[in-house]
Amino acid sequence: MKQISCAVIDDEPIAREIISDFIGQDERLILLANYKNAKEALKGISTQPIELIFLDINMPGLTGFQFLKSMTNPPAVIFTTAYREHAMEGFDANAIDYLLKPIAVERFLLAVNKAWKFLRPQAQETSDINSSTSEKDTDDFFFVKADGGLVKIFFEEILFVEALKEYVKIVTKDRSVITYHTISGLEEKLPVGKFYRIHRSYIVNIKAITSIEGFTVKVNKHELPVSRNERDAFIELIASGKIISK
Repeated sequence: MKQISCAVIDDEPIAREIISDFIGQDERLILLANYKNAKEALKGISTQPIELIFLDINMPGLTGFQFLKSMTNPPAVIFTTAYREHAMEGFDANAIDYLLKPIAVERFLLAVNKAWKFLRPQAQETSDINSSTSEKDTDDFFFVKADGGLVKIFFEEILFVEALKEYVKIVTKDRSVITYHTISGLEEKLPVGKFYRIHRSYIVNIKAITSIEGFTVKVNKHELPVSRNERDAFIELIASGKIISK
Protein backbone atom coordinates (compact mmCIF):
# COMPACT_ATOMS: atom_id res chain seq x y z
CA MET A 1 0.00 0.00 0.00
CA LYS A 2 1.42 3.36 -1.03
CA GLN A 3 0.91 5.86 1.76
CA ILE A 4 -0.31 9.39 1.12
CA SER A 5 2.42 11.95 1.85
CA CYS A 6 1.10 14.71 4.11
CA ALA A 7 2.02 18.09 5.54
CA VAL A 8 0.41 20.11 8.31
CA ILE A 9 0.34 23.90 8.00
CA ASP A 10 -0.93 25.71 11.09
CA ASP A 11 0.33 28.58 13.23
CA GLU A 12 -1.02 26.97 16.42
CA PRO A 13 1.45 24.48 18.00
CA ILE A 14 -1.29 22.50 19.74
CA ALA A 15 -3.28 22.17 16.51
CA ARG A 16 -0.18 20.93 14.66
CA GLU A 17 0.50 18.42 17.41
CA ILE A 18 -3.06 17.05 17.44
CA ILE A 19 -3.32 16.69 13.65
CA SER A 20 0.17 15.18 13.44
CA ASP A 21 -0.82 12.64 16.08
CA PHE A 22 -3.99 11.74 14.15
CA ILE A 23 -1.93 11.27 10.98
CA GLY A 24 0.47 8.98 12.81
CA GLN A 25 -2.41 6.73 13.83
CA ASP A 26 -3.61 6.13 10.25
CA GLU A 27 -1.53 3.63 8.31
CA ARG A 28 -2.60 5.17 5.00
CA LEU A 29 -0.85 8.45 5.79
CA ILE A 30 2.76 9.48 6.29
CA LEU A 31 3.68 12.89 7.70
CA LEU A 32 6.61 14.44 5.83
CA ALA A 33 6.47 18.03 7.00
CA ASN A 34 5.06 20.26 9.71
CA TYR A 35 4.98 24.03 9.06
CA LYS A 36 4.11 26.90 11.42
CA ASN A 37 3.13 29.29 8.62
CA ALA A 38 2.28 29.36 4.91
CA LYS A 39 5.45 31.14 3.79
CA GLU A 40 7.59 28.47 5.39
CA ALA A 41 5.44 25.81 3.72
CA LEU A 42 5.86 27.35 0.26
CA LYS A 43 9.61 26.93 0.47
CA GLY A 44 9.46 23.44 1.91
CA ILE A 45 6.84 21.98 -0.43
CA SER A 46 8.72 23.29 -3.47
CA THR A 47 11.58 20.93 -2.62
CA GLN A 48 9.55 18.07 -1.15
CA PRO A 49 6.37 17.21 -3.08
CA ILE A 50 3.33 16.60 -0.88
CA GLU A 51 0.06 14.90 -1.90
CA LEU A 52 -2.20 16.13 0.90
CA ILE A 53 -2.04 19.14 3.20
CA PHE A 54 -4.00 19.87 6.35
CA LEU A 55 -4.24 23.63 5.99
CA ASP A 56 -5.30 26.22 8.54
CA ILE A 57 -7.16 29.17 7.00
CA ASN A 58 -6.49 32.00 9.44
CA MET A 59 -2.72 32.46 9.67
CA PRO A 60 -0.69 35.67 9.97
CA GLY A 61 1.14 36.91 6.90
CA LEU A 62 -0.36 34.56 4.35
CA THR A 63 -3.77 32.94 4.80
CA GLY A 64 -4.60 29.41 3.74
CA PHE A 65 -6.59 30.64 0.76
CA GLN A 66 -3.77 32.94 -0.36
CA PHE A 67 -1.34 30.07 0.03
CA LEU A 68 -3.34 27.87 -2.35
CA LYS A 69 -3.75 30.64 -4.93
CA SER A 70 0.01 31.18 -4.96
CA MET A 71 0.67 27.57 -6.03
CA THR A 72 0.64 26.43 -9.65
CA ASN A 73 -0.21 22.80 -8.86
CA PRO A 74 -1.41 22.71 -5.24
CA PRO A 75 -1.74 19.41 -3.38
CA ALA A 76 -5.10 18.06 -2.30
CA VAL A 77 -6.25 20.00 0.75
CA ILE A 78 -8.27 19.45 3.89
CA PHE A 79 -8.96 22.79 5.56
CA THR A 80 -8.76 23.12 9.34
CA THR A 81 -10.16 26.19 11.07
CA ALA A 82 -11.99 27.41 14.14
CA TYR A 83 -14.32 29.56 12.05
CA ARG A 84 -17.44 27.96 10.59
CA GLU A 85 -18.13 30.92 8.29
CA HIS A 86 -15.25 29.90 6.00
CA ALA A 87 -16.89 26.58 5.09
CA MET A 88 -18.41 27.63 1.77
CA GLU A 89 -15.26 29.40 0.66
CA GLY A 90 -13.31 26.30 1.57
CA PHE A 91 -15.42 24.06 -0.63
CA ASP A 92 -15.27 26.64 -3.44
CA ALA A 93 -11.51 26.12 -3.35
CA ASN A 94 -12.14 22.43 -4.22
CA ALA A 95 -11.07 21.22 -0.81
CA ILE A 96 -11.57 17.53 -0.07
CA ASP A 97 -13.05 18.40 3.31
CA TYR A 98 -13.37 21.10 5.94
CA LEU A 99 -12.62 20.31 9.58
CA LEU A 100 -13.85 22.58 12.34
CA LYS A 101 -11.65 22.88 15.42
CA PRO A 102 -11.52 21.29 17.91
CA ILE A 103 -11.25 18.29 15.60
CA ALA A 104 -12.69 14.98 16.78
CA VAL A 105 -10.78 11.88 15.70
CA GLU A 106 -13.92 10.34 14.16
CA ARG A 107 -14.43 13.43 11.99
CA PHE A 108 -10.75 13.43 11.04
CA LEU A 109 -10.96 9.82 9.90
CA LEU A 110 -13.97 10.54 7.70
CA ALA A 111 -12.05 13.35 6.00
CA VAL A 112 -9.06 11.08 5.44
CA ASN A 113 -11.35 8.45 3.95
CA LYS A 114 -12.49 10.99 1.35
CA ALA A 115 -8.87 11.85 0.59
CA TRP A 116 -7.98 8.17 0.24
CA LYS A 117 -10.77 7.57 -2.24
CA PHE A 118 -9.71 10.66 -4.20
CA LEU A 119 -5.96 10.05 -4.23
CA ARG A 120 -5.97 6.24 -4.29
CA PRO A 121 -9.09 5.31 -6.32
CA GLN A 122 -7.68 1.95 -7.40
CA ALA A 123 -6.46 0.89 -3.97
CA GLN A 124 -7.98 -2.31 -2.66
CA GLU A 125 -9.34 -2.36 0.85
CA THR A 126 -7.20 -4.64 2.98
CA SER A 127 -8.13 -6.48 6.13
CA ASP A 128 -6.91 -5.01 9.42
CA ILE A 129 -7.49 -8.15 11.39
CA ASN A 130 -4.35 -10.26 11.71
CA SER A 131 -5.33 -13.84 12.40
CA SER A 132 -3.01 -16.83 12.26
CA THR A 133 -5.86 -19.21 11.43
CA SER A 134 -9.24 -19.20 9.71
CA GLU A 135 -10.89 -20.69 12.80
CA LYS A 136 -12.46 -17.92 14.92
CA ASP A 137 -12.23 -19.70 18.26
CA THR A 138 -8.70 -21.07 18.03
CA ASP A 139 -7.16 -18.10 19.86
CA ASP A 140 -8.53 -15.74 22.49
CA PHE A 141 -7.20 -12.59 20.86
CA PHE A 142 -6.54 -10.83 17.57
CA PHE A 143 -4.56 -7.83 16.32
CA VAL A 144 -5.77 -4.62 14.69
CA LYS A 145 -3.77 -1.90 13.00
CA ALA A 146 -3.96 1.27 15.09
CA ASP A 147 -1.72 3.84 16.77
CA GLY A 148 0.95 3.32 14.16
CA GLY A 149 1.32 -0.40 14.82
CA LEU A 150 -0.51 -3.57 15.80
CA VAL A 151 -2.71 -3.52 18.89
CA LYS A 152 -3.55 -6.79 20.61
CA ILE A 153 -7.20 -7.19 21.64
CA PHE A 154 -8.45 -10.02 23.85
CA PHE A 155 -12.01 -11.15 23.13
CA GLU A 156 -12.92 -11.25 26.83
CA GLU A 157 -11.89 -7.62 27.32
CA ILE A 158 -14.17 -6.27 24.60
CA LEU A 159 -17.29 -4.52 25.89
CA PHE A 160 -18.75 -3.62 22.52
CA VAL A 161 -17.91 -2.63 18.97
CA GLU A 162 -19.30 0.48 17.26
CA ALA A 163 -19.37 1.13 13.50
CA LEU A 164 -18.02 4.46 12.23
CA LYS A 165 -18.68 4.01 8.50
CA GLU A 166 -15.44 2.50 7.13
CA TYR A 167 -14.01 2.30 10.65
CA VAL A 168 -14.89 0.50 13.85
CA LYS A 169 -14.33 1.56 17.45
CA ILE A 170 -13.51 -1.36 19.73
CA VAL A 171 -14.31 -0.45 23.32
CA THR A 172 -12.57 -2.60 25.94
CA LYS A 173 -12.44 -2.44 29.70
CA ASP A 174 -9.45 -0.12 29.62
CA ARG A 175 -9.47 1.76 26.32
CA SER A 176 -11.02 2.45 22.93
CA VAL A 177 -9.26 1.53 19.68
CA ILE A 178 -10.30 2.87 16.27
CA THR A 179 -9.23 0.88 13.22
CA TYR A 180 -9.93 0.94 9.49
CA HIS A 181 -12.37 -1.96 9.06
CA THR A 182 -16.02 -2.77 8.55
CA ILE A 183 -18.21 -3.95 11.41
CA SER A 184 -19.45 -6.91 9.33
CA GLY A 185 -15.89 -8.03 8.68
CA LEU A 186 -15.03 -7.79 12.36
CA GLU A 187 -18.20 -9.65 13.33
CA GLU A 188 -16.96 -12.66 11.38
CA LYS A 189 -13.84 -12.77 13.57
CA LEU A 190 -15.66 -12.77 16.90
CA PRO A 191 -16.49 -16.02 18.74
CA VAL A 192 -19.95 -17.34 17.93
CA GLY A 193 -22.34 -17.26 20.89
CA LYS A 194 -20.28 -14.75 22.89
CA PHE A 195 -21.08 -11.63 20.91
CA TYR A 196 -24.35 -10.42 19.44
CA ARG A 197 -25.06 -7.80 16.80
CA ILE A 198 -27.87 -5.88 18.47
CA HIS A 199 -27.94 -3.08 15.88
CA ARG A 200 -26.43 -2.42 12.46
CA SER A 201 -23.86 -0.22 14.22
CA TYR A 202 -23.25 -2.20 17.42
CA ILE A 203 -21.96 -5.60 18.48
CA VAL A 204 -22.03 -6.32 22.20
CA ASN A 205 -20.18 -8.81 24.39
CA ILE A 206 -23.03 -10.74 26.01
CA LYS A 207 -21.13 -11.21 29.28
CA ALA A 208 -20.51 -7.46 29.53
CA ILE A 209 -24.23 -6.55 29.59
CA THR A 210 -25.33 -5.10 32.93
CA SER A 211 -29.01 -4.51 32.13
CA ILE A 212 -31.64 -4.31 29.38
CA GLU A 213 -34.32 -1.62 29.43
CA GLY A 214 -36.72 -1.46 26.52
CA PHE A 215 -34.64 -1.03 23.39
CA THR A 216 -31.50 -0.10 25.28
CA VAL A 217 -28.67 -2.32 26.47
CA LYS A 218 -26.46 -1.02 29.24
CA VAL A 219 -22.81 -1.98 29.37
CA ASN A 220 -21.31 -0.33 32.43
CA LYS A 221 -21.82 3.43 31.80
CA HIS A 222 -22.56 2.95 28.10
CA GLU A 223 -26.08 2.77 26.64
CA LEU A 224 -26.42 0.96 23.31
CA PRO A 225 -29.50 0.82 21.08
CA VAL A 226 -31.16 -2.47 20.14
CA SER A 227 -32.90 -2.57 16.79
CA ARG A 228 -36.59 -3.51 16.81
CA ASN A 229 -35.94 -6.40 14.45
CA GLU A 230 -33.35 -7.94 16.79
CA ARG A 231 -34.78 -7.29 20.25
CA ASP A 232 -37.01 -10.35 20.68
CA ALA A 233 -34.45 -12.81 19.34
CA PHE A 234 -31.75 -11.14 21.42
CA ILE A 235 -33.75 -11.33 24.65
CA GLU A 236 -34.63 -14.97 23.99
CA LEU A 237 -31.00 -15.87 23.34
CA ILE A 238 -29.36 -14.28 26.37
CA ALA A 239 -32.16 -14.54 28.94
CA SER A 240 -33.54 -18.00 28.20
CA GLY A 241 -33.61 -19.96 31.48
CA LYS A 242 -31.86 -17.12 33.33
CA ILE A 243 -34.79 -14.92 34.35
CA ILE A 244 -35.74 -15.44 38.00
CA SER A 245 -39.39 -14.73 38.75
CA LYS A 246 -41.93 -15.59 41.45
